[in-house]
Amino acid sequence: MMLDFEVTIEEVTDESLREYYRHSSNYEELVRDEEQWGNLSRQIRLQRALLEDEEALRRFLTYVVIERVDSNVDSELGKVFRAAGETIEDEILEPLFSRLDEEDASYFREASEAGELFECIEVLSRSFRARWTGAILEEIRPVGEGSLDELESDNLM
Repeated sequence: MMLDFEVTIEEVTDESLREYYRHSSNYEELVRDEEQWGNLSRQIRLQRALLEDEEALRRFLTYVVIERVDSNVDSELGKVFRAAGETIEDEILEPLFSRLDEEDASYFREASEAGELFECIEVLSRSFRARWTGAILEEIRPVGEGSLDELESDNLM
């Protein structure tokens, strides 16, 4: 079976951050607070680091596509491709932190350790969009006979 996806990546910029948070009830406060806006802006540099790292980008794109197919945290498909689990974004992005300046790296590591990384990379995560464009089933062949329960117990499925 072959599944085809098109992944679009929107560049995270100061403008796209403003557009994303514009509908937030505390938008004006966010923009005026230099420290808070600076923290949100770190996503710009993290996205650049991600786009420059072929291995991390490949894993992140796999994660994005798998999320589109099956968004369960422990999806079987995600497990097969090492792109499942509650901390998968942390696992994929953590090696990139060392490519950032010391302040950015420290910020993201602390957020990851506190279990708050998703909140700190929300715009970056949403900047990757997968669209399912097709699927082809090329070959079907039997792998066993019997009832579904028997097949599962024999680990044939």
